[in-house]
Amino acid sequence: MKIDPTPLHMAQLALVGLTFCFSITIIGTAAHTLHVFNTQQPTNPWWLPLWPQHFDTHSTSALIGSAASVVVLSAIFLIFTLVPRFNVSNRPTFRALLALGTALPGSLVTLCTVIYAHILNHNSPEIDTIQTWTCKYKNNAPLSQDLSIPSNMGNGLFGSICQESKFALYGTLVVFLLLSMSLGVAIVTWIADKWAQRKSGKEWRDPGVEMAVPTQ
Repeated sequence: MKIDPTPLHMAQLALVGLTFCFSITIIGTAAHTLHVFNTQQPTNPWWLPLWPQHFDTHSTSALIGSAASVVVLSAIFLIFTLVPRFNVSNRPTFRALLALGTALPGSLVTLCTVIYAHILNHNSPEIDTIQTWTCKYKNNAPLSQDLSIPSNMGNGLFGSICQESKFALYGTLVVFLLLSMSLGVAIVTWIADKWAQRKSGKEWRDPGVEMAVPTQ
């Protein structure tokens, strides 16, 4: 039975490409929420300027860091796979080791980050994260005397910051699932590649296969 590993190669590339794109988006959204917090917290009364110790932003920083590491690891795999010079398609064992070496660390980092972020979120109300604070007060109406103040002095951005924080967290969970799938596909692809190589080698060495000799 012949096995064509090409669809598996394409599936592997698609998973890594999705992982790369998701991670880029996570970096953008998480970095934006952290930027808004760092900019507004010292002056915006909705961010409790007198109690900066009430907020823990380590989860947001962890989300940015884990996404950045996945971007680097995914880029390494994509470069080695897509650049013809490396000839990865004819080196199945190297391709499998490359896939495992880039997907396994990323999956562990993202899993630990998701768990860590959920633990910090559950410390509310004693200690709030950017997500728990903005999601808690995004629908609170400002006082009448606050209606004329600039938007960066109110809670007008809390709704979008809440959604961006959730996307960064649950997007990281999606990245973990994609990386886990990529690990499984890498193993299956390696088996298919080795099987295809063995079958092609057997056919080449098969003494029953005779070459047609053209008649003069």
